[in-house]
Amino acid sequence: MGSFRSFDEAFAWLSSRTNYETMAVQRYDERTYGIGRMRRLLAACGRPDRAFATVQVVGSKGKGSASAALAAVLAASGRRTGLFTSPHLVHARERVQASGDDGAFAPVPDDAMRDALASLVPHVDAAAARGEPLTFFEVHTAAALLAFAAESCDAAVLEAGMGGRLDATTAADARGVVLTSVSLDHTAQLGRTRGAIAAEKAAAARRGRPFVCGEPVTGPVGSAVRAACRGSRLLAAGRDFRVSRARTSFDRATGRSETTFRLSQQGFDDLDLAVPLLGVHQARNAALAAVAARVMRFGGPRISDHAIREGISRTSIRARLEALSTDPLVLVDGAHTPASFRALAASLRAVLPGECIVCVVGMSSDKDMHGSLRALRGVAAHVVATTSGQPRAASPDALAALARAAGLAASAAPDISSALAAARRRARRMGVVVVTGSLYLCGAALAAGGSRAASPAAGSLAAWCEGPRT
Repeated sequence: MGSFRSFDEAFAWLSSRTNYETMAVQRYDERTYGIGRMRRLLAACGRPDRAFATVQVVGSKGKGSASAALAAVLAASGRRTGLFTSPHLVHARERVQASGDDGAFAPVPDDAMRDALASLVPHVDAAAARGEPLTFFEVHTAAALLAFAAESCDAAVLEAGMGGRLDATTAADARGVVLTSVSLDHTAQLGRTRGAIAAEKAAAARRGRPFVCGEPVTGPVGSAVRAACRGSRLLAAGRDFRVSRARTSFDRATGRSETTFRLSQQGFDDLDLAVPLLGVHQARNAALAAVAARVMRFGGPRISDHAIREGISRTSIRARLEALSTDPLVLVDGAHTPASFRALAASLRAVLPGECIVCVVGMSSDKDMHGSLRALRGVAAHVVATTSGQPRAASPDALAALARAAGLAASAAPDISSALAAARRRARRMGVVVVTGSLYLCGAALAAGGSRAASPAAGSLAAWCEGPRT
């Protein structure tokens, strides 16, 4: 077993692993994303994923929100619950959290993560010696599972990184899988069509276990999902459950949001639910969490509708149309694809009609920037293009040019601080500033805006957190 004096030292060792979040991936195959070596790592460290009930969440959009909602429901049912997500916004500790006695989530203690990483050192070294070097995400996933076991968790929710077939979280012995949505993202790795991407994500299905799908099982996407779920219990939106009466509201004075909806599911009573997130698309994410809580086995008593209502109402996740300040109103949202930009635009039209909206936008150059920016036409009075500083980020000038080509008034700013200042000047006191295009840009905005997120630690951890990310 390795020995680290501090969490920072342990994280510096972890950060020395290959990290595909910080680079352009050259290929997507079993050698680059080695689920076989991940399974061998879990076996070597005693299968910590079998110490509690695990659920995996995959999808193009909505993974973070659905994961947070399901974790909140499990915590409301009295289960100590772990939550593994990525990427982080401000601090790497955000990725591995556990619920407390009050049901609220907080990063697991530093010593738990330090010890989990230390225990993995000999296994990681052995894998490297046999020609199977483990990546940052693979080792971090295993460390999270070990930390959850050490913290006596009863259940855990694992958000997949990319895809599903080869994702490290798929190596865990999950009680079921949630697929939130399928859209054209990571096309160089997962495929050029929604059907191909659906096949990659739905390949995470486990035989004999529930697969809760937020997409209708029709067309190419449905065909791919049905093929992958042969032998699984498939529950699909529009067929086995549906969402209706979705309404979203926003209190500008307080910055508080709420989306209400009705969930109807075969074999269960209808549920009227409210999630404290903005956007009617959040109704689907919360509904998927509720359906998963009803049909998956978590040990102990069945999860009640009361716990589902309570958990959904406590859902908390950063940078999903989150109000950073109210004077002027500054919202941060991690949209980074045309589909998510369209959802953002629809939400802004619904709750802030007629407002002067200035968007601060920073995107990765491998995204569909033009398609995303077009969704802001008729919504954004002006776009301030900037960058989060990550390796594949488009330059502010290039992004501003694309915005103008999409029919938007646009200017460029070299960094998030100057972009926020320029946007606030344009919006003036009663206008609205929306920061979007990348979760990393949102994280930079949260840090620059003095949000409630924790400040990065000193030393190597701070360098990793603040350095280039994708």
